[in-house]
Amino acid sequence: MEFICSDTTLYDPLLVEHLSDRFGLSHIAVRALLRRGVDTPEKIDAFLHPERQPLPDWREMRGMAEAAACIRQAIRDGKRICIYGDYDADGVSASAILYRCLKKQGASVTCYIPSRHSEGYGLNETAVRQLAEAGTDVLITVDNGISAIREVALARSLGMTVVVTDHHRSGDDLPAANALVSVSEGDFRERVGDLCGAGVAWLLACALENGGGEAYLPFVAVATVADVVSLMGCNRVLVTRGLPLVRGQTGFAALLEAADGGDGPVTETTLSYLIAPRLNAAGRMGNADTALQLLIEDDPNRATILARELNENNQARRNEEQRILTECLSREPEGGQDSFLMLSGRDWNVGVIGIVAARLAEMFYKPVILLTEVEPGVLTGSARSIPEIDLFALLFEAREHFIRFGGHAGAAGLTLREEEMEPVRALLKEAYHHQRPSGPPQKSLRFEEALPLDLCTVELWEELRTFAPFGQGNPEPQFLVRGDLTGVSYLGQGKRHVAGYLHDGDRRLRLVGFSQGGDYDRWLYAGRAEAVCNLQKNTFRGRSACELICLGLSPWKSLQSSQEYTIIESAFLQAVKDTDEQALHRCARAFLRFFPFRLSEEALRPLYVTLMQYAREGRTPEKDEERAAALIFKELGFLEPVRDLKPVLKVKRRSCAESKLFMALSTR
Repeated sequence: MEFICSDTTLYDPLLVEHLSDRFGLSHIAVRALLRRGVDTPEKIDAFLHPERQPLPDWREMRGMAEAAACIRQAIRDGKRICIYGDYDADGVSASAILYRCLKKQGASVTCYIPSRHSEGYGLNETAVRQLAEAGTDVLITVDNGISAIREVALARSLGMTVVVTDHHRSGDDLPAANALVSVSEGDFRERVGDLCGAGVAWLLACALENGGGEAYLPFVAVATVADVVSLMGCNRVLVTRGLPLVRGQTGFAALLEAADGGDGPVTETTLSYLIAPRLNAAGRMGNADTALQLLIEDDPNRATILARELNENNQARRNEEQRILTECLSREPEGGQDSFLMLSGRDWNVGVIGIVAARLAEMFYKPVILLTEVEPGVLTGSARSIPEIDLFALLFEAREHFIRFGGHAGAAGLTLREEEMEPVRALLKEAYHHQRPSGPPQKSLRFEEALPLDLCTVELWEELRTFAPFGQGNPEPQFLVRGDLTGVSYLGQGKRHVAGYLHDGDRRLRLVGFSQGGDYDRWLYAGRAEAVCNLQKNTFRGRSACELICLGLSPWKSLQSSQEYTIIESAFLQAVKDTDEQALHRCARAFLRFFPFRLSEEALRPLYVTLMQYAREGRTPEKDEERAAALIFKELGFLEPVRDLKPVLKVKRRSCAESKLFMALSTR
């Protein structure tokens, strides 16, 4: 596995110092903010205190006033309203928000959630006709509808008033609805930010109630995290305001109890690992109506029954997921010979294969396409990719062989006839080669910066925790750490997890690898290791300590045997010769991975004496600190910019601050 620094910018140390002093943050925390584009005092204050920021205003979204007026008129006229939602956590949350809002205003309202298995996503002609026959006067879409041009036209031809609310990006043509509310319309996305479907439904509820909307924020928080939209900007405010209210909502409280969610604070992790999967399980394993009924239920006893049913659905989903995964691995235990994996099955649950495809893509680090037979001779399924491969572009090359397909760079859905499998496979091989002529990429893991173990503290964890909620657009900071790995053992039952201790000088930290039991031997024989980790606080018997949650681990090769280090060192020495400031910046940043420690002027003085002694004896630097110091002295002109240690005579006095590498190492 290759570890890659996600940001090679060498930030102005004076700016870092200024922001550090102003906000009482460490340099590490300030740099993490700068990487997220939070680069002014005003932005930092808003980011650190989202609870103080105003909620998005419904007036800023185009079409909202018209939609609210249309619905108010329908309520006054006693029209029958149907909310047409979606089967995932975002769709059922959006449906619940609008249903509760309209019920409060005395509307005659029902909800319709299409079946993932028999209908698929969005409006469909059969459902539209059925709703018209049932007497629906007003059709309101949530989390869908922006691309349903024919279906909206059909609904209107059947006498229905149609209001479309959606957050997906629109094409060139828009449906001819009576009112259309979308994040894509106008410049809302650029000015205010992105939203999930429930976020748009929440704004409509606010418009209908002339403000307020606090009671619906738990639904918005759950949907925003579940739908993996950006957690920066307005969504950060919505989720922060909604999280404390989740336990007070009857359905969510029952679901947390059923999931054994404890009684601690609700975080974004609670939403993404406990609540969202159980809401999604209803639609994956059968009908999403159970999830919707839970979210519109106010009776705790009834909510408990529904929550238990969702919990059982989620367990069934896990079992089905494991069954399909096991079958895939039995057929292709090494991931197959192709640069992508494409498999089909006869009885795979179409609502689960996307999850399995994602697991296999991560396992084998290649695109994965899983298909299941939905009718004789017709296969439908899901595909997942890796960051280096644009999945949509890959599938686009075989578009003429699909009955239908759609998606984006990371995920897609497709349907084709069984006899088209091999022609599609051949086209995908060719398309993959054009996209990656150099061959499949190496599996990689990204980190923000390298940290010495002595800076991995509870205090730093507490600082970084103020950046939460974490998610899309605001990932939890990941760091590269190094040390001697000892005390390796399995953790928990079933040998699923592994743990050990990283040592560096006097500092020793526990390293935990969840679901990495299969890498036990790698850990055991690593010796010196480097790992990409999140920081975590572990409290035991009243004492708190920082521990490292390992995301990936590799043996730590010495600098002398590292080809990458040698290449960077050569580029650095050439940049010194050429006095190339930009190249020096780039190389200084690249060196941070190899020198995860801080250097001070005080530490450099004895190192200078040592290096001069080495030069007289014809020796080369041995320790990492000595190597770093030698490069700094070469940059400052005290040593010649060559591989050997050759002093320069009669050097003018220079400040350490003139060295790009010194500033990088000393201000980390």
